[in-house]
Amino acid sequence: MSYLRNKRGQAMVEFAIIIPFFIFMLYGFSYMGMFFHDYLTLNEMTRDITRQASVGISLDKIKTNYSGQTFLTSVYIFDPKTNIQLVTAPENGKDASEGENITVTLTAVRNVTKDSFWEVLPEKITSSLTMRKEE
Repeated sequence: MSYLRNKRGQAMVEFAIIIPFFIFMLYGFSYMGMFFHDYLTLNEMTRDITRQASVGISLDKIKTNYSGQTFLTSVYIFDPKTNIQLVTAPENGKDASEGENITVTLTAVRNVTKDSFWEVLPEKITSSLTMRKEE
């Protein structure tokens, strides 16, 4: 009978040692998932903004449409007034009269204080896409 009591105590001690690591791992996985969600949101915004620019919607209207855009976490922020770069150039090896490409680059900046846990993440995340301008 005393043999079983010793086994219960051993299991409880092992559990007490392992549970903080398990909780830390779970916390890290959930925040990494949210970070990837933010990155995928930025990619989706890049595709949408590039499509809007390629059909002729003005950059000012696009910036207005995305002025309230937020991410799942508050680790990164996106300001459409300063973080949208739009470049129009002729298609590779062609004259501008034959067609143009629009390249949109979006940047989200890390929004955390110094000496925080989140400094392990990149300071900026960037997404870029090139699409043919439609007439």
